[in-house]
Amino acid sequence: MAINQYEKYEDDMDDISDQTFIGCNFDAINFEDISNCRFEECTFKGCDFNGSTIEYSAMTNCNFRFSSFFSTLFVECKMTGSSFRDTDIALADIKSGDWSLTDLSEQNFSKRKFENIDFSGTDFSFTDFSQASLSKCDLSGARFYNTKLIKSDIRGSKIDQLGNVIMRDTKIDLEQSILLARTLGGIFTP
Repeated sequence: MAINQYEKYEDDMDDISDQTFIGCNFDAINFEDISNCRFEECTFKGCDFNGSTIEYSAMTNCNFRFSSFFSTLFVECKMTGSSFRDTDIALADIKSGDWSLTDLSEQNFSKRKFENIDFSGTDFSFTDFSQASLSKCDLSGARFYNTKLIKSDIRGSKIDQLGNVIMRDTKIDLEQSILLARTLGGIFTP
């Protein structure tokens, strides 16, 4: 396994696998498929991940700025602590994995489907989940501020607080109903 530290990359990256990048800067790079790689505290500025498959890889504490993810597929990836500010990741498909403590604020995930994803502690401020499905996801400790859950389905997901959400025709389960009632000052009495 090759370990690359503190380097700056300016050439396109064809299919890469079994490599480690620590503290590296990627500037306007076109990425193809990524498999079994580890990126720690890397910066991706203006990078193109369109059509890529990123699988069984970790991109922890990374900063993605002005990058594109059209038709990108993430499979079992660990994205803990990464930030997607000024980057639209809404058209990527995420198939399970650990996206805890990630900044996914100001994204438009309407009509998207998420299942078995750890989003604990993730920032969803100003994110739109209208008509989206979040099934069996861990949303504990997630930040919801002006988050839209209009006609969404969040049944079966673990939630410990809902904060300031915009809900209308949202499908929730009994446990979530009790949580919502508590948030509004109600007391569940069977």
